Amino acid sequence: MRKIVALLLYIVSFLGFSCSFESEGIFTDDSTEEYQLYDYYIDSYGNEGVVAYIHNSKNTGRKYVIVISSDESYHSWGPMGENVYKSDTISKLGINQPSFGVAMHQAMKSIGIKRFPAQAWCDEKNSNEKYPRAGSWRLPSCQELQLVFGTKGEKVDVLNASLTGIGASPINKNNVYWTCVEDFEGYITIKGEQSDYDKENRAVIYSPLNSTFSYKDRWLKKNKYYVRAIKYVYYQY
Repeated sequence: MRKIVALLLYIVSFLGFSCSFESEGIFTDDSTEEYQLYDYYIDSYGNEGVVAYIHNSKNTGRKYVIVISSDESYHSWGPMGENVYKSDTISKLGINQPSFGVAMHQAMKSIGIKRFPAQAWCDEKNSNEKYPRAGSWRLPSCQELQLVFGTKGEKVDVLNASLTGIGASPINKNNVYWTCVEDFEGYITIKGEQSDYDKENRAVIYSPLNSTFSYKDRWLKKNKYYVRAIKYVYYQY
């Protein structure tokens, strides 16, 4: 088995899809109460989860609340030989914004969501809503999983305590999860390995301990890995 290595993300530029986050004000609000970290959450369709990350900056006024699904699945990412993100470049600023994950969800929906099993499983939680939006359940980005799990997996144990407390499936630290991020040029470099990139055939896989496999055949989109959905229940700039 090839080694698992810590993720180092190097992101070069972002020219994105349209998305449902606006330039100012409240972008999305699916909250029914003032949530605390690791609170139980249930949406209007009956989907359950746990509040896994809260950002509340007094300096910028930006606040957002991320929920992770109580359940998980096991699927391939999508078809080989096709990239979803059509632009050749992505920026560090753009990739770290919630709009990136929304854009990927929108693009997959427009192409045909059933072609992308991991994202399709997340999208089923949206109960046939026609248009993806900021508050839709979707496949997380690398950045979003890092916010939820911690930079070295230090948040997983307390998250699991909340998940098991509601009778949900805990996060297995040994599992590998799909992200929505394709294998973009220069995005991830692995120390001691010669870098090559293939966004048409690979997407980033992510361990809760902030690691991935150096052997990139493990990243092939046809492979099956675990899937957790996330949802922004509140986002204010």
